[in-house]
Amino acid sequence: MSLYHYIRNVAGVELSGFVDDTARKRFARCYDEVFAQRWPPHERTEIATSFGPTGVVRTGGGPGAPVVLLAGGSANAATWSPLLPAFAGHPVLAVDVVGEAGSSTQTARVPDAAARCRWLEETLSGAGLERVHLVGLSAGAALTLSCASRMPTRMRSVVALEPARSLAPVRPGFWWRLAAVAISGSRTRAAEFLRWCRGGTEVPEPLRELLVTALTEHRSRAVPPPERLDDRRLRAIEVPTLVVVGARSPVHDVGRVADRARLIPDVEVHRVEGAAHGLFAEQPDEVGRLVSTFLRHVES
Repeated sequence: MSLYHYIRNVAGVELSGFVDDTARKRFARCYDEVFAQRWPPHERTEIATSFGPTGVVRTGGGPGAPVVLLAGGSANAATWSPLLPAFAGHPVLAVDVVGEAGSSTQTARVPDAAARCRWLEETLSGAGLERVHLVGLSAGAALTLSCASRMPTRMRSVVALEPARSLAPVRPGFWWRLAAVAISGSRTRAAEFLRWCRGGTEVPEPLRELLVTALTEHRSRAVPPPERLDDRRLRAIEVPTLVVVGARSPVHDVGRVADRARLIPDVEVHRVEGAAHGLFAEQPDEVGRLVSTFLRHVES
């Protein structure tokens, strides 16, 4: 059994959820607070899928193609606020991935990456969206690349920010630190883990409380790890793609990530100096500039 499977109990019969009702309510209060403090006007809705009701947050508008946002593991739609200015002129839909801590509720196992992509396609259809710019961070970025390979007709473009595992192995230190948090349930260790992922940068409140609660009081079960993509599948991706890595990321070998990303035929690859795995949370102006410039180029 891999460490990922041990931590996340992929083979277990239980589904994802909070450890108890008190934890769920604590998380919901933090979730509401982050949106109240850090987001522009928005609408929160729910879309039915065969894997469970999926929480989505709509904001923005304009003539550009819709932008769909997918957060990483133990994260959710609330985390995207620093990057929202990059999507001016586009309708934005931030999605809480089924199986992660957020406003979605998992009702069925998600056995593999193909099922993850089916879940997303159902979500897009339920939202009335046809072709979108799909943007993800970490595990969410890995999902964008899987979807570019499996359902390219739904994508105008893909933006993969610090894609986890799909292009290069995740360093063992990441899994051991995550395991220490999961086993101990320590909020202090969870905060230290978040700081380590961001290269020593502290996560501001109330977002830190939200993410710490997600790490310590939510269990993601019956969900797959990010999909590894072989060279053949990368070369077959036809969707315009932007891959951005943080030069100081502790999660993986950023040189390896960048090299394998260049196998994608229509790709831009950028390395943000001084940034770690948090990327746009650490350097929102630089990452926002890269993303907005890429979207303009795709739509020109």
